[in-house]
Amino acid sequence: MVTQNVTAIVVAAALILNPILSYSAQPASLNALVDEAVKNNQQVQAAKKRWEASLARVPQARSLENPTIGVTVENIPRGTVKLDKTAPEDRMLSFSQFLPFFGKLKLKGKIALVESQMMAVDYKNTELVTINQVKNSYYELFMNTKEIELLKESLKLLEGVAGAAEASYAVGDIKQEGVYKLHLEIAKLNTDILNLEQEKRSIETRLNALLNREPESALATPELNEDVSFDHDIQSLYDLALRRQPELMIFSYAIERNKHAKSLAKKSFFPDLMATVTQRGIASGAIGSWDIMLSFTAPLWFWTKQRYEVKEAIANLEEAEAAYIVMKNKALSEVKDLTVGIESAKNKINLYKTSLIPILESSIASSMAAYQSGQSEFMMLLDSQRMLVETRMNYYQALVDYNMGLADLERSLGGEFNEVKENEE
Repeated sequence: MVTQNVTAIVVAAALILNPILSYSAQPASLNALVDEAVKNNQQVQAAKKRWEASLARVPQARSLENPTIGVTVENIPRGTVKLDKTAPEDRMLSFSQFLPFFGKLKLKGKIALVESQMMAVDYKNTELVTINQVKNSYYELFMNTKEIELLKESLKLLEGVAGAAEASYAVGDIKQEGVYKLHLEIAKLNTDILNLEQEKRSIETRLNALLNREPESALATPELNEDVSFDHDIQSLYDLALRRQPELMIFSYAIERNKHAKSLAKKSFFPDLMATVTQRGIASGAIGSWDIMLSFTAPLWFWTKQRYEVKEAIANLEEAEAAYIVMKNKALSEVKDLTVGIESAKNKINLYKTSLIPILESSIASSMAAYQSGQSEFMMLLDSQRMLVETRMNYYQALVDYNMGLADLERSLGGEFNEVKENEE
């Protein structure tokens, strides 16, 4: 009986020492999910349409206002509506066109173009944020899957040990308290697994929403490359952030836009022109005389209108410049924080992989040998097993933190990390 009990424990413990269990489902390709999100995510598509709409505003801003075409009939006999009783020269066709002062339309076009560039960057930023959300959700799903796998491994071990412990209790080798502890641990593991499986469905629903899929669409098992090779000079990352971070680019374009707005405000001191050409005798069958009228806007109230337009434009420009500096400092700080976090996760991964996990695996083997020889209790074996599971979970969490850090750094640098690396070189 004792030999059978020990055999059951050995078989159960072997489950812990074996490689992580794998599911039959095909691994989900993260790159494929990212491509699908970029193509189908409605927030990305909405941002794209906003950019396209802003492009259509550029030629509008550069165009003249619609001309005015009018028909005038003068000297109509009193008390009548007989237009044919008027003199031919009193029947006129006029064409009027408002002409802004030289350079105003050009500046309005530049402002619209810069605003379109801001919309293009916003579109890119929305795409990057969506990619970041897809990756982080994918990594959360990976971690959730690994937690479930590890807890199921622990459950199998505990169930095997529980069977052996009950047999030992029956012959008086162990106390009933030990058996109770085992069953409490099994019940807790079953509850934890159930909660994790519910959490998994929530993560899958969130990921499906980013992909614009049905909420309950099936997702394959996520996989993650366990190689960690982050090694980049912090100054080169700073330079890339200053050149490519979308939020920072938007603030840079805001400065450019407000410079053009300032120049446009200064031109408001100059008069605009209204030109009108009138042709007389339009119903006489012969071309009559024609008139030209030129009128100018007179900025007479410049001390309360145009002067304050310029002040407003200057304040907006200075505000944009200050906001850019704030955003610049924030961007550099974010890059530094993310880099430190990535390096920290990388160090943890190497520690778990090369030291802690091998040591704990050896500890379980030693505990098993001691238990077989009757030199230790099975609770010591369970403690070693629990430490190994927790360490493996910490390893996978560090791996997830590392990849999430890379994903956040990609978003902060304005592009896929491989693209950023090529630009760095």
